Amino acid sequence: MNPKEIIEVANKLTNENIEQLIHIFADRIFVFIGSNNKMQFSGKLSKENPVCLNGVGIQINMEYTEKKDSFVKQYKKYLK
Repeated sequence: MNPKEIIEVANKLTNENIEQLIHIFADRIFVFIGSNNKMQFSGKLSKENPVCLNGVGIQINMEYTEKKDSFVKQYKKYLK
């Protein structure tokens, strides 16, 4: 598909369709969180619930927000 065709398809998608696509591609998506002088922070989407509808928006859920693999636990030594 060329970019114009992709834009046409994207403009026809509902939030529910986009949510379904993100579920399909969740294992290929990484989210940049930020950086400090020592490293860059990023995370993967949650395996259990990578995306959900939240009101009129789409909510992306990351692994590092889950208790067993929290962002602070993972990067605590770099956050000072």
